[in-house]
Parts: sequence; C-alpha cells; structure tokens
Amino acid sequence: MLSLGNVSLGRLGLGRKTIVTIMAIVFGLGHIYLGETRRGIAMMVIGAGLVMIAYPGSQNISAINLQAITTSAIVNIGLIGVGLGTIGFWIWQIIDARKLAEKQQAIEV
Repeated sequence: MLSLGNVSLGRLGLGRKTIVTIMAIVFGLGHIYLGETRRGIAMMVIGAGLVMIAYPGSQNISAINLQAITTSAIVNIGLIGVGLGTIGFWIWQIIDARKLAEKQQAIEV
C-alpha cells in the first residue's frame, strides 16, 4: 500500500482507483504504481514530449486575421492543435490507469 511518511493512503479510505487517479495526474505515474513500469515510462516520455512541443503554442494568439496568415501563424495554430492533443492524451492516460486498476482489482477478488 502506498504510504506518505506515517500516513497510509489505504487507511484514509482511499480506494486503489482513487489513488491511481491522483497519481496519474503526472503522466504515467499511475501506471508505474500499478506495476506497468514500461507503459508508465512510455507515457511519461510521450507526455513530456507533447508538453515541450505544445508549450510555445500558448503564446499570444488572440485573433487570427485570415488575410495576413503568415508561416508563424500556421505553426502556432499547429502547436495549439498539439496542445489540445496533449490534454486529450493526459485525460486518456488517467482513464486508462483507472481501468487497469479496476482490472487488477477484479483479478485479486
């Protein structure tokens, strides 16, 4: 059971799915907790890469003038798309970790 110092999360009444959901806020950490180390590390690497690519896309795009689209505007639009994909990947890996916790719990019972 995961413990933080003298506090065991299981004793706080948190179920395995809840613990995994909290840990999965960091890309791949929930999967590593469940014993899926390779999968968790892969998700960490992919998530970190997506965040590093998408970060510049959050800079000062308030309005797009369709008559004056430049190459940098097209790049920024693409980076926003990557940013949205990053958010989607982040949500998916949290849901995937919860499903994996459910599957492991069903096997244990």
